[in-house]
Amino acid sequence: MVSRVGVALPRCAHGTGMCACRSDPHLGKHCLDLSGSCVLGGVDCALCVRSAVAATTRLDTGDGAVRILLLSHYYWPEIGAPQRRWSTMVGHLIAKGHEIVVAAPHPHYPYTRRDEFFGSRVGRQRTRVRARLGGSWDTGELGERIIRVPYLHSGSSMTRQMLDQTVAAAGAIITSLRTLRGAHRPDVIISTTPALPTLLAGDFVSRLLRVPHIAEVRDAWPDLIHELSLVTNATGRFFPTTLAGRLEDSVLPGFLTRAQQRAAAVVVTTESFAHRLQDRGINATVVRSGVSRAEIESDTFDAGDQSRARDGVNLLYVGTVGRSQDLGNAIRAAALVPGVRLRIVGDGADKAALVALAEKLAAPADFYPQSTGTDLASHWDWADAGLVSLGDVPAHTRTVPSKVYSLMVRRVPVLGIVAGEAAEIITMNGAGTVAHPGDIASIAEAMRLFSSSVVEPSLRARQWAIDHASVEVMGSSYDALLEEVCR
Repeated sequence: MVSRVGVALPRCAHGTGMCACRSDPHLGKHCLDLSGSCVLGGVDCALCVRSAVAATTRLDTGDGAVRILLLSHYYWPEIGAPQRRWSTMVGHLIAKGHEIVVAAPHPHYPYTRRDEFFGSRVGRQRTRVRARLGGSWDTGELGERIIRVPYLHSGSSMTRQMLDQTVAAAGAIITSLRTLRGAHRPDVIISTTPALPTLLAGDFVSRLLRVPHIAEVRDAWPDLIHELSLVTNATGRFFPTTLAGRLEDSVLPGFLTRAQQRAAAVVVTTESFAHRLQDRGINATVVRSGVSRAEIESDTFDAGDQSRARDGVNLLYVGTVGRSQDLGNAIRAAALVPGVRLRIVGDGADKAALVALAEKLAAPADFYPQSTGTDLASHWDWADAGLVSLGDVPAHTRTVPSKVYSLMVRRVPVLGIVAGEAAEIITMNGAGTVAHPGDIASIAEAMRLFSSSVVEPSLRARQWAIDHASVEVMGSSYDALLEEVCR
């Protein structure tokens, strides 16, 4: 026996693909072979592992339990909206008796290498597994089994990020097809963006294994490919303009649309985008990002005394610092409004450029790395309001960032630089104030309002988030979807 990440793993016999399984009736059928060359050490090795650790901790074992293969480029112990969402969702599914296997890269986001991640304040307390070309088995915090697949050392450029995602998606395909055939075949495959190659990997594996595919599309894909000029920005001068334009306008959107049409269901987060996909013949269903029970039960935010005037405002942004968020206009507006103090907590491809912009404008903006626990709580103790921002492209009118719901449920005043459905939710429920994306004057005016007076969210904002975007609602929606797809 060899010990790895706290689980006893029996060593397989080389060349046979078999191992001596224990006589445990619950675990024996899940004994899987993961053979492959070691990335470190350069020798062949094979380990046989049991993928049903989650099954031993079920809270509800019904006849409707299914085996789920989740494909995601972003997963625990990384920090971010996709990671939080699926940690919550996996906990719900395991409690329902389902068996979960996750195919994801070794933790490295938002860094380029996993060494950097495990040296960070988020990762230094975590256990790492050895990297292998054939995949490495890991155990999640909830008992789920994780196949850690290879990834490419990424960078801040869009090209490097896409290559990283593509390598990881290819690794997930190869490893899934090698280990999850026959008796180990899943009942359903769920793929989740924002990594587009992961959606295509889910489509490919589901067709080869002949199992249904649920494609979770949390942003407005494929519309964003054209609207954000992804190919042009990724390839720069290396691609002819006409070829890049054709790829953005028709080739890649058409490829993704066909994958969505083949899926048993496509999960989206907004009604407006669901209607758009349904017009294309896609079976789209709305499952809003779930606010955790811990967030709902935590102390609500104290907005302060509405009767007194303010002489400034502390605005806090927590999340991905990327191109889609377009935080540059928030920095430009903050430089125009006396008393505004902007704090940006997080990492992403745009962070270095935003730091340079803030220095150039002498804007009142401070930057902090990803934070959790007491460090993150101290940022919220400092804040008067929360900032949510998206860029000015049509697809973003059909997107609602998950942090909108988190702020609403905690009764944090929202300054939303958003349009469309997100703006409607904030305005309709009295959750805060909205400004138009891309309009610096509009953003500055909203900042002046927060700077001069206390903006207190209405009670209905919190209740709306609980009724429409809690983890219980998200879980119930997925329960119904799995029953429909797997029946």
